[in-house]
Amino acid sequence: MRERLAIIGAGHVGLVYAACLAELGHDVSVYDIDPERVASLRRGAVPFFEEGLADLVKKNLKAKRLTFSTEPGAALKGATMAFICVPTPSATDGGLDEAPMRRALQTIRQHARGGRPIVVTKSTVSVGMNRYIKELFRDRKVPVVSNPEFLREGSAIHDFFHPHRIVLGSDDKAAMAAVAKLYETIDGPVFTTDPITAELSKLAANAFLALKVSFANSIARVASSSGGDVAATLKILGTDPRIGPGHLRAGLGFGGACLPKDLAAMEHLARRSATPYELFSAVAAVNQDQRQHVMDILQGKLVSLSGRRIAVLGLAFKADTDDVRESPSLALIAELLAAGANVVAHDPVVKLRALGKDAPAAVQRRSALEAANAADAVVIATEWTEYGRLDLPRLRKRMKGDLLVDARGMLDPIVSRKAGFDYVGIGS
Repeated sequence: MRERLAIIGAGHVGLVYAACLAELGHDVSVYDIDPERVASLRRGAVPFFEEGLADLVKKNLKAKRLTFSTEPGAALKGATMAFICVPTPSATDGGLDEAPMRRALQTIRQHARGGRPIVVTKSTVSVGMNRYIKELFRDRKVPVVSNPEFLREGSAIHDFFHPHRIVLGSDDKAAMAAVAKLYETIDGPVFTTDPITAELSKLAANAFLALKVSFANSIARVASSSGGDVAATLKILGTDPRIGPGHLRAGLGFGGACLPKDLAAMEHLARRSATPYELFSAVAAVNQDQRQHVMDILQGKLVSLSGRRIAVLGLAFKADTDDVRESPSLALIAELLAAGANVVAHDPVVKLRALGKDAPAAVQRRSALEAANAADAVVIATEWTEYGRLDLPRLRKRMKGDLLVDARGMLDPIVSRKAGFDYVGIGS
């Protein structure tokens, strides 16, 4: 059945869900408060990089299944469901700042009548938020369904159509069934539960992924001091089906909009619930220490970083996205600059000038080879595929020094050393 759907928020999650739901045949109207973003989207220009998204937006704009508006009334008119896809960044106390969520709710409330639209929360929220929303809309008789997203940046379109799970949480079984029907053509397990369990499932998932990253980095440090092969150790570990290989890779640490924020939210929830929280704070501490570990490697090899030319390859928090939120690479660059180093950077997608006032005082070059010109050291900070295919002899000839810090495990240590590098990986 073709539904009329409203999406509140044209950010990463909102745009992906809008385009994909339109692709499923629904009429989708997206509301956002940013007029420039809306104008751009109406032309089919997506304001961030996500593989396949721009084509999907253009296709559904042309088919008139997808529209964008700065007028909430226009977006919500006739909608049977309203998906809230606004950001919920970290608050100062470690919890989630839900001010954007509350503003979105008030916007929907102004247009809600006769049990419509069903309010669907996609944004990550604090445990208990959906119960609050239910009370807020009780006089409008509007049901609320928690439907947390589990998209990975860089493969979000694939994840929508091939989900590992679809989670729905509500006290209203009819509303939950209506939302579930939207996904009936998608092959993926559907879990229906209560709102609190649905909310907790999102926070718990990201906290566990963060744990696996920090665990891998802790094993790497042990391997380094004991003489073990960290890559082999983690590969063996990942073959255990109880553990799995995903996120079990040593490197510069995790970043992005989700893992750091949701990990902090889990710690905040544990503290508030008077339950042990030390595990979550330890995961965060290990992650922070990875950046210092790379700094220690550079300082140990170069003695002083003052006046040294360091090429940093990669600015995004991970490959296949232009997202730099909580980017370990940018944090490392800031520390290098503070230590007096001259930083030259490269990223195949992210442009420093696009970051405006948030851009570090580094120079950016058009290629990794150009960035390495006269460099004392090169650091691979983001796992872009092209960095694993670098012409190492050419890279070495461009450099003044020979230090190559592979902070993402992209290169073969033996091949790198044969090319003349003083190669250092995480845990090697």
